[in-house]
Amino acid sequence: MLEPLEGKPALTTYGTPDKRLFTGEQNIRLTMDPETCLWSFQYTNNGLLPAGLTGKFTSFKAGLKHAEGYFLKRNIRITSVKD
Repeated sequence: MLEPLEGKPALTTYGTPDKRLFTGEQNIRLTMDPETCLWSFQYTNNGLLPAGLTGKFTSFKAGLKHAEGYFLKRNIRITSVKD
């Protein structure tokens, strides 16, 4: 789950991010490819991921750390991670 930082607008290079990320209508998943054992992000409702989230990661922890940094630069924080 994501939410904008208090008192700051959520930013992206293209304007504001998808508002559905804050309401729960759209979620981001970090999933592992069983063939390569690499982790990658995807939207639950088939959206186009921002370029900053299209990489591959060797662990869940590395992917989550990348996402936290990515979103903090855009005045967004991760409020919860569901298993």
